[in-house]
Amino acid sequence: MIKFQGSMREQGLLMPYDLSEWLPETHLARFVVDIVEKLDFNEVYRQYQGKGTIAYDPKLMLSLLVYGYSTGVFSSRKIETATYDSVAFRFIAGNQHPDHDTIAAFRKRFLREIGGWFKEILLIGKELGLVKLGNIFIDGTKIQANASKHKAMSYEYMQKLEAQLESEIEKLLELADKQDEKEKDLQLEIPAELKLRKDRIERIKQAKEAVEARAAERYKREKEEYDKKVEKRDQDQAKTGKKPRGKAPQPPSAEPQASDQYNFTDPESRIMKTSNGFNQCYNAQAAVNEDMVIVGAYSNAHANDKEEFIPSVASVFAELGTIKTATADSGYFSEKNVSVVTQQNIEPIIAVAREEHNSFLKNYLNPPDAATPIDPAPTPTATEQMKQKLRSPEGKSIYKKRKQIVEPVFGIIKEILGFRRFLLRGEQQTNKEWSLVCMAYNLKRFFKLSLA
Repeated sequence: MIKFQGSMREQGLLMPYDLSEWLPETHLARFVVDIVEKLDFNEVYRQYQGKGTIAYDPKLMLSLLVYGYSTGVFSSRKIETATYDSVAFRFIAGNQHPDHDTIAAFRKRFLREIGGWFKEILLIGKELGLVKLGNIFIDGTKIQANASKHKAMSYEYMQKLEAQLESEIEKLLELADKQDEKEKDLQLEIPAELKLRKDRIERIKQAKEAVEARAAERYKREKEEYDKKVEKRDQDQAKTGKKPRGKAPQPPSAEPQASDQYNFTDPESRIMKTSNGFNQCYNAQAAVNEDMVIVGAYSNAHANDKEEFIPSVASVFAELGTIKTATADSGYFSEKNVSVVTQQNIEPIIAVAREEHNSFLKNYLNPPDAATPIDPAPTPTATEQMKQKLRSPEGKSIYKKRKQIVEPVFGIIKEILGFRRFLLRGEQQTNKEWSLVCMAYNLKRFFKLSLA
């Protein structure tokens, strides 16, 4: 007769169980707990008064959140469930089960401290020999906001809807003035209908003000760029005596564009172009070292990456070491970016045009002559100098690492961890949540590097 090993679910334990025996010594959960124990929680502990129900240790709560984000469990409800279902979560929680409201409240309450913990973990990684600087690689990715794009409204439609609602209010007021027995057949609650439309008009006016304020900021930025371009063309014309080639720059408009959007669920998010079309998003930036560790990170509502190169370099903590080169794709190129970063004794390596796909063999068989300048002009522009640098063996060697280093990091965060949508709303809160995501990613990366 064949015998099998049964489950013995009803078997009692002769000795109390030991949670530390439930996980192997080399387990991510143990690593997360050990690192979090090293963090400075003095300021956090001071915020507790010690009254009422005994609070869960903030270190326990942060460990649950970080381990959750590093394993693709972001929802506070799912983390609560995991403290029952998962041995690893049960180990971190010490067999306790904080409810989802407590977990969500902790995440929101200590958002300000997350940036500091992100830095502390990087410094711990440096002490362990897991974080080094030198060459950094910069890129960004669009993360969906916690809002639907269908809750967004264009400036043009706001104007139309505002006019429509004002017209309806006039008609309702006329009906109110002519109230008689016949009006009862309309089954229309005029005061309620009036309030509904007045409230909507008020919200639309606030949205229009926000869009107009953004347009003013955009105009100020574009006007500065326009003035610089005009000044440069005038200088070139005075120097050569010839009219510059190409179209003259067009002056920007201070008025909002008809397509400018405002989202009523998360007003600070923006419609951005993604690989899956246009969506309501934030722009998450990361600076990554050659070991694929995120050494600088932040997110904002800027759809264009051109203004993000300098802030991305600045997001790398000075305590981590010295940056030698900063590499990015063509979306980050501008003469201003090159100039500012160069003045910081950092060598920028930024593509000036989109890379041609499947061009390896073509470039290999027809290598450009790095010694031959692209333009024989005696004083090459920053663009020409960058083209020359990218053609040099050293420049090509560093730039080709970009796709191998920074892009896989976003692939891991989105595909492996599954983080594609922020849980929080607003630019400040999503910025801190992105730091939490990067912190969780880094801890997982440190764990892998420590085992290598």
